[in-house]
Formats: sequence, C-alpha cells, structure tokens
Amino acid sequence: MEKPSGSNVKRVLFAGHEIGGQMQLLAETIRNRWIQASAVAYNDDFRGYQNDIMLAGKGWRAGFDRFLFFLWALKHYDVFHFFWGVSLWNWWRFHLLDLPLLKFFKKRVVVHFRGLDIIDIKHFDYLREKNRGVDVPKPPLSRPDQIRKVKKWLKYADVVLVSEPDLFEVVPNAILSPQVIDTTYWTSARRPQSEVDGIIRIVHAPSSRRKKGTDFIEKAIDELKQKGYAVELVMAEKLPHHKIRELYEISDIGIDQVLYGWHGKVSVELMALGKPVLCYIEPQLLKYRPDLPIVNVTPATLTDELEKLVKDKSLRQQIGEKSKQYALTNHDVERIVDDLLMRYGFVEHTQVKEYIENASMW
Repeated sequence: MEKPSGSNVKRVLFAGHEIGGQMQLLAETIRNRWIQASAVAYNDDFRGYQNDIMLAGKGWRAGFDRFLFFLWALKHYDVFHFFWGVSLWNWWRFHLLDLPLLKFFKKRVVVHFRGLDIIDIKHFDYLREKNRGVDVPKPPLSRPDQIRKVKKWLKYADVVLVSEPDLFEVVPNAILSPQVIDTTYWTSARRPQSEVDGIIRIVHAPSSRRKKGTDFIEKAIDELKQKGYAVELVMAEKLPHHKIRELYEISDIGIDQVLYGWHGKVSVELMALGKPVLCYIEPQLLKYRPDLPIVNVTPATLTDELEKLVKDKSLRQQIGEKSKQYALTNHDVERIVDDLLMRYGFVEHTQVKEYIENASMW
C-alpha cells in the first residue's frame, strides 16, 4: 500500500479489553501499511502484552480518564474497532454511551465479539456437568445484560465481527474475523525435550480452567500414566507470553479445550509451531474450516486419541506439518488486516473468500 498524504490519511483506534495481544498486533500491522492506528486497553493482560495506551483501572477516576480520552479520540480517529463488546464511555450502570455520538459524527464503528463477552460462563459449567453424566437443566447461552448489549451494538455498528464461528449462534449475521498471530514470532527450530529424555510432554494453557475443561485433561493424563506411558502435563498458565512459547516449544502435543465448539488462540499458536493439537470442535462448525487439522476430542474420547499420538511419533509429525501450514494460511495477521481494511472502507476489494454455505465468512 502506498503512503497516503494530506486529507487521505486515515486513523484507526482499537479499544476495549486486550486479549493475548490481539489489538496491539493489529494496530502495529496496520501502521506498517502507512495508516495511523493505535490500541487502547482497559485491562492489564497477565501474559505481559502492552498496548499503545493503557487505561486500566476502576472507579470514578478511571471512568473520567476514559471519558476525556473519548473526547480526544472523537476528533482524531475515523474508525473505532471495539473488542470484547465494550466501548469508550460508560457511566455507572449505563454502557455504550458513546455509540450514538460516534454515529452522529459519522465515524465507522466496528464491534468484535470474542466469547465470554456474549456467552455466559454458566454455559461452560453446564457443559462440564453434562460431560460428567449429571442431569442438569440447560441455561440460556447469554445473560440478559449480554443480550441487551448485543442489541445495542447491532443498532449502531457498521460492521459486526466474531472471532469464532460458534458465536454465530448469538450473532448469526456477523462476519468471522478470527484470531491473529505474528507468524514471524510463532516459529521455532527448537526440538521437543522428549528427544532428550523420552518423556512426552502435553501442554495445556488455560485462560480459564472452568471454560477449558482442565479437570478432564488432568484425568486423561493420569490414565495414560497408569497405563505405563512416560507422559507429563505441562501447564502454561498465568505466565508471560515468551515463557508460554518456551513451554510450547519443548512440548510434543497441545490440548486447547474439551467442552465447547471451537478452538482458541492457544491452538493457533501451537499449530504455528508445528504441534499437533487436540480440541473439541462442534461437528456442524467444521463446514467453516473443513481442512482444520485439529484432532477432535470430547472428554470421553480424549484419553484414546491422546494415546494414539503419544505412541506414534510419525503421526505427531504428520499432523504437526499440516497444522503449521493451516495456521500460516488462515491466521497470519497480514492476511486478516487485508480483509479488515476492506471492512473499514479503506480499500475496495479483498482476496478473502466471504461466503460458504450462506454463512458469513472471512
């Protein structure tokens, strides 16, 4: 993209809750396209990711700072890309107060739903108990407050995005814009530690044990140990991102989650490193990515599928190679930015395929 000049300069603001460095990575990549972009976060990411502007905090002072920032941003940015269903200006119990003003000033508003912002955490409690064989009533997928927020976003947003296809159940007319990675960072020539000591390491990096079904994963590892396999569960949890990558590199196999319908950023990072990944994928969602090389598991099948990989190094390598290519093809931040610039109205065309079986696709 050629460097714009004068009145052609466009500015993009990513705002909301940072999730694994996603907002900052998108902003930095867009800046490399000669477009001014910034990322402002309302939270501190435990993985150590930093944003251009940090407005973390609670209370009236934090709220006042965000309001002042909103007034400044209103003048300086053309596109507002919000993560996690939160905007710049909230007061007490009143949320998304800035959306009418953004539309009045003809700003382009993009909302990017990510998961627990529109899905109630109690849904994952239900899935966990169901997989234990407990007869429990199915709760609503979203809380009433989440439903109200979604309705308001749909009223004001020019573009509605979701990061996972399972979220179409809540926002059926959204567009899928998935997790992004820096493919130059998520690469490694380091060999697994098992080549030194013979212990097969299975890495699990839960952002929420409650959501990921970590107890089922721990149980599967214990069952393999009881069968006599030299295996070790590596917990990459609450660590800076560079430490997490080190644990990924020395491991042989990754497990993302075993409860809900799609994979997260953990799977993408592991696949980019050439690791075979186990994760539960809802069967009807495979139409969105029929070439997805993830080993599909449930709590009931996890031990058996894991055992196959533990026993067969060539199978691990085969799936790992497919996984690496898949991650590079589908989650490279450069490719996703190509599509976003079209959604923002900065370019007219995208090379990204948009429709598969009448579903909104990126």
